[in-house]
Amino acid sequence: MTAVIRFMFAPAWGLCLPLVAVAALALWRERRGGVSGRRIALLGGLRFLAVVPLVFLAARPVWRAQEPPAEAGRPVVLLMDRSESMSLEENGQSRYAQALGFLRERLLPGLKSAGLPVRAWLFDDGAEEGDGALLGSTVPRGRRTNLAGAIATACSGPGPRPLAVIALTDGAANETIENGRAVSALAEAHAPFIGVGFGSDRGGPTLSLRELDAPATVSSRTSFSLSARVEMMNLDEAPGFDLLLYRDGQLRQKKSVSAGRPTPSRVENFSVSEEKAGSHEYSVRLVPPGTPGLRCVNDLARTTVQISDEKELRILYIQGALTWDYKFISLALRNDPMMKLTGLTRTSAQSVFRQNVENEAELVNGFPTSLEELAPFRVVVLSNLRPADLSVEQQEMLAKFCGELGGGVLMIGGAATFDRSWQNSRLEQLLPVVFSSSASGPAMEQPFRLQPTEEALHDPIFQIAEGQSAKEAWSRLPTFTQFGRVDTAKPGALVWVRHQTEDGPEGKRILMASQRYGAGLSAVLCIQNFWRWRLSREAEPQQFDRFWRQLFRFLSEVGRQEVAIHLADQELAPQRDIQLVLQRQPNPGNVADPGRKFQVRVENSEQKVLQQKTLELTSLQPAELKFRAEKADVYTVTVEDSRRVPISTRAIDIREANPEFQQTARDMETLRQWAAVSDGLAMKVEDCRDGAELVARIKEKLRQLREGTPTQQPVGMNAWVLLLVLGSLGVEWSLRKRWGLI
Repeated sequence: MTAVIRFMFAPAWGLCLPLVAVAALALWRERRGGVSGRRIALLGGLRFLAVVPLVFLAARPVWRAQEPPAEAGRPVVLLMDRSESMSLEENGQSRYAQALGFLRERLLPGLKSAGLPVRAWLFDDGAEEGDGALLGSTVPRGRRTNLAGAIATACSGPGPRPLAVIALTDGAANETIENGRAVSALAEAHAPFIGVGFGSDRGGPTLSLRELDAPATVSSRTSFSLSARVEMMNLDEAPGFDLLLYRDGQLRQKKSVSAGRPTPSRVENFSVSEEKAGSHEYSVRLVPPGTPGLRCVNDLARTTVQISDEKELRILYIQGALTWDYKFISLALRNDPMMKLTGLTRTSAQSVFRQNVENEAELVNGFPTSLEELAPFRVVVLSNLRPADLSVEQQEMLAKFCGELGGGVLMIGGAATFDRSWQNSRLEQLLPVVFSSSASGPAMEQPFRLQPTEEALHDPIFQIAEGQSAKEAWSRLPTFTQFGRVDTAKPGALVWVRHQTEDGPEGKRILMASQRYGAGLSAVLCIQNFWRWRLSREAEPQQFDRFWRQLFRFLSEVGRQEVAIHLADQELAPQRDIQLVLQRQPNPGNVADPGRKFQVRVENSEQKVLQQKTLELTSLQPAELKFRAEKADVYTVTVEDSRRVPISTRAIDIREANPEFQQTARDMETLRQWAAVSDGLAMKVEDCRDGAELVARIKEKLRQLREGTPTQQPVGMNAWVLLLVLGSLGVEWSLRKRWGLI
């Protein structure tokens, strides 16, 4: 390597003449003042040592180094991706087959004609050197893609250093631990990385059972839902498939999902009811269709539900003015001793009317001002409220009640309730629908009937008559004339009832819907004067009563555990630390309680204790706990009180997800990053139709490498130069002061 000093700003040396003239004039004046020649020489030398380094640095000196030519006979290393994502089929051929054809028909002939020797490696989570026979017989089945490890291994292996590294891959590198080693290996070898990307930018079609959602605790003899979320990616048409529900390993239900329009996420619900208290493991298995090219990422999801004896179910009914709804809902619940309805009505701006409260102090100030006041209730009903009736703080409290405490929130009413002023509010985020941006229309409208969806007709909530189908029973309901308009249901929400005739942005208008929100449930009923159902001569009052009892039990199905167990935002996978957040719920009696000690235990499916710790928990003060999930399994977290009585449980399903199909689109960004750190190239295979042109581009990169790349490094920017300047000026000033010159 040869190196010379260059000045990036040579005109700075022109400062020397005026500086020398000024210094000489100062020395001349001091000499005339009687300073001896020896002292003049010493001061001049010190000033020279201070000024010259400053002028030198102002000229911006750099070392300019020239790399030596590359060694002759160095091979081109070829990396062939054999991970499972390369098995995805596109246009009737797998990505690996496309890469193999590109190698044989374009790349190898071009490299051979250029006289460049080639060494081939196959890689997935590891790397091995291979020949043509091995490349042709390999089936891409690797569980992970470690591109960095393959680069490092190929560059540091036996034999001469590579002249260049060419990777034929889809860029789906999901192992990054060896990135630093690979960058160093490329730099030491002075080899450019050249990546050729295979696959489509859209990705391959996949079907995945992402999770099984269920309440942690449910009262016995209460219907609850198990929600299986199926994710569909890159499908032109959603295929039909089956979902199998197992209870404690025994098949209980089968649900066939018909083919249709694809959606990114689809939620399928199983309705379950248990007669006795106890703990049950539920699992859902996805039976994928035989669609060519379609891959199933995950086909199993599990959860555990604790069935407990039912306690009192309290409902807080908040209304903007006195209506008939509260009276008739109260009548519907009067024969159920486990349900208690408490009313809170705003009669004016300064006063409220309370009904059926526990004590004189309860809700005396109107709408609750803290979560502790909402804690005794399991469902909150918002009836005929206008946007001005709930402040931002009150909406935020309702969101915490639902999302953190696991409560149910139901909003009912008509045009005035479902007002466009709610748009983009905290309440809209909580509810399962998007509020309409248009006015809800005139007060009186044409009579219409309710049209329950297929999901509703199969759900226990809508089974309102004995010995009669749900469809027939709901068809006998009276007509209604007023309703509130909403635009669409949110992704994952369940639409229960639609309008008979009026169309909305996505089909018939939504009149009833629900969704999970955090640990709780939210729902809307967009029908004005729904109580008229009970008074109609066409309907039976007991059906109205049964519907409301079943709806409230559904909204409260998540139960109320004294200690809530949440999962922090993280990736749930084996060989990871799983972070838990435990939060004690407020005391329903609203009694001051500084804190209590609880025993927290984590077990695997074999009941082996993995973590056990004592925590002191105060109401609404979260505490963290973590455990190591060594393998795919269902882990159970149990919280016990001081008497070792279990009060909260949660099952955590850790699955061995296939990282190769988490993201199936071609990742050119990864290839561009590797090309950038090595002065290489990254290109899509469709841009490499001519093998000779590709080889020409590679040879140009190699020519630049052989000629060497000049490097520049600043000179003089260090502490020693700074110390020289400051030291010279300091000594010069000290001498002048000592000799009485200042």
